[in-house]
Amino acid sequence: MHANFPLTTAIENRKNIFHPAPLATLRPGMGASFELYLGMPGRGGIRYLLYKAAEFEFTDKKRRELIENGVKTLYVRDEDASDYYTYVDRTVGQVLASDQMSPAEKSAVLYETSQSLIKSTFERPQSPLIMSANKKVVAHTVASITADPAMLRTMVSLFSFDYSLYSHSVHVSVLGTGLALETGTWTESEIRDIAMGFLLHDIGKCQVSADILRKPGMLSPWEIRQMEKHPELGVSLMAGHPNMRPEVIEIIRNHHERLDGSGYPRHLPSHAIPLESRICSVADVFDAFTSHRVYKPAMSGYEALKTILGKMAHELDDEIVHLLIHRLGPNATRIV
Repeated sequence: MHANFPLTTAIENRKNIFHPAPLATLRPGMGASFELYLGMPGRGGIRYLLYKAAEFEFTDKKRRELIENGVKTLYVRDEDASDYYTYVDRTVGQVLASDQMSPAEKSAVLYETSQSLIKSTFERPQSPLIMSANKKVVAHTVASITADPAMLRTMVSLFSFDYSLYSHSVHVSVLGTGLALETGTWTESEIRDIAMGFLLHDIGKCQVSADILRKPGMLSPWEIRQMEKHPELGVSLMAGHPNMRPEVIEIIRNHHERLDGSGYPRHLPSHAIPLESRICSVADVFDAFTSHRVYKPAMSGYEALKTILGKMAHELDDEIVHLLIHRLGPNATRIV
């Protein structure tokens, strides 16, 4: 698979812990001064081969070679992980500050970087380095949408319609951020904390069996019970992180609660469900309805809203649904 381009040095390294560095997070010519490795499947597991030494730049030519050979992810050693995540934060910031890039290009960088990082988070949910990187990219996203409300529509236009845990997490974070801003309830700093909750709302699913998550048909009663454990599993995972805000934990715990008490895991009444959790629920349901699944096609935005305001009228906050319509507007991809 990777035989069509030369390696800088072919060194196998089995002793280190490696962090994924998705290609979407690596920008040519922007000072990637750390080693990058290829992950090669082998009989004993993945073999890590040095692809780029720290003193060499990651060039556009190298990026094209990787894309041509189907490589989507490189790896960095654990001792270089801090430098890598600092680099991600710096490069995203430079892209967003650039006068040479369009809002669509900036949105694409934010979207791709967020999706790559949340994938790494589902794979290593207890990593403080990955969590810190997520917080920085969320801060960039919140600042961008706050400074230019049109960025929300631009980012939504990039949303994939094929459902995955990773894309869904980013979609809910972006939609939730726009809704939180629309309410005028919180400061930008507070919304950064809330947006982390939106991003991590489904993190407990990393501890649910993949067979259940990927099942193409209806779940059995036992499988439903296992799936409904994911809010509390997520709380258990995230509660151990230093500096994890209470708002994040509560959004993870409450995002499946419903105003009529029919939700889970605690069957809360409407008055006990915080506003940020109500926002997450609306964004969660809307994105799920408008995404393709193995077992059902995506609804149009109109069909999703009709269902939410009709069949789910007693479950979700209709004021927030109307804020969603107002925020995205009639021409947004997920509404038409």
